Amino acid sequence: EGSPWTRFRRGITWAKHRRFMSRLLDNFALCTVVSDVERQLLAEAAPGYTSVHVVPNSVDAGPAGEGVMGRQPDSLIFTGSLRYAPNHDAMTWFLSEIFPAVRADVPGVRLTITGDAGSQPPPSIPNVFMTGQIPDVRSLVAASAISVAPIRVGGGTRLKILEAMALRTPVVATTKAIEGLEARNGEHLLIADTPREFAGAVRRLLRDPAGATQMADRAWHLQQS
Repeated sequence: EGSPWTRFRRGITWAKHRRFMSRLLDNFALCTVVSDVERQLLAEAAPGYTSVHVVPNSVDAGPAGEGVMGRQPDSLIFTGSLRYAPNHDAMTWFLSEIFPAVRADVPGVRLTITGDAGSQPPPSIPNVFMTGQIPDVRSLVAASAISVAPIRVGGGTRLKILEAMALRTPVVATTKAIEGLEARNGEHLLIADTPREFAGAVRRLLRDPAGATQMADRAWHLQQS
């Protein structure tokens, strides 16, 4: 991401961080990470340190899905503050290059975006709704037909995906978004990395709610294992 100069500066920062980590870990008997991806990154930064254990992230969906009168047809949701740059990038990309293609085939499709819009809110587009900050997004996720995660930059485990899976809400995400998760394309969620693929995946699940439900059920069982 960014200009060659930006990438160069970030490369220097990463090199300094690797050296810091390799020295720091010698002071600890154990280090935990949340995914195999992070374990591999740590092994590259500190090849002599072997006491690393993976403890995956998880979420407690609680009873939020109870009392929801079924999923709302043709409803999409994206959870997360747009003050966070990767979320802002995701929605800018989705609204400009993906959502119009979905609307062309599914005119009644709606997108709800939760969280703070920040200083650069998305443009006003028909059928796109901003909730602002809300105390609990679980009921909104549980009532949505699809949770979208068009993340292209950033790092870490996307808890929004785990939360959707725990609420049995079907997910469409990018490869970047599912880093660190064991979910498999076509079995637990749909993965798409281009606007055409992403729009097609969303349309596929909207047109096949029974298949989407079966996929979401498999994702829920994956989270329980």
